Amino acid sequence: MNPISIGREFVSAWALMASYPFDCLTILQARIPRRFRRSRDAVILIHGNGGDRTNMLAMSVLLRLSGFDNIGFFTYSARQSVEDSASQLAEMAAQIDGGEGVHFIGHSLGGTVARMAALRSESGRTRSLVTLGSPWWAGQRSPDEVAIFGSDDPIVAPPRRDAFPDGMFKRMIVLRNTGHLAILHHDEAIRITLGELTANRIAPP
Repeated sequence: MNPISIGREFVSAWALMASYPFDCLTILQARIPRRFRRSRDAVILIHGNGGDRTNMLAMSVLLRLSGFDNIGFFTYSARQSVEDSASQLAEMAAQIDGGEGVHFIGHSLGGTVARMAALRSESGRTRSLVTLGSPWWAGQRSPDEVAIFGSDDPIVAPPRRDAFPDGMFKRMIVLRNTGHLAILHHDEAIRITLGELTANRIAPP
């Protein structure tokens, strides 16, 4: 890692630790009565392994400012299998979906869980799938996924361009001087995420 990446990781780690006392805010954000919502489609945020929903608090606030107010947070146990977590997320998506589809945003392992849940969801119900520093495997096909990686991520390295098969992702972005945690707060990652959801959203009534 270069000094810029190290600095960004340090600041992001501090921001994540500082977010833990604000768990009540994530609960309040997810409980706006349907009649008061402006957004017809739902968004589910999925944290990484060992984290919790407060790690996605900043993203949820920016989503709300962009008009997405039907937001859910998926929490899973690190002790259970990824397959079980994906099944639970797919069930949650079916429940939160008001018939207009669901947007998934996942960080680290949460992105892998979201990818698998999207594949298990009813066809046409996944409006967006954005992953941030998420594990991948060679030969996978996730043609609706916008995958964002950090160039200096020591945990999940981005796929090499020469090993990027057709259909592996809808789009892949590698952010320079960015590590595994900093990608959550990187302005370009946030801009791309909000842009993808906005492009795929149902127009407000």
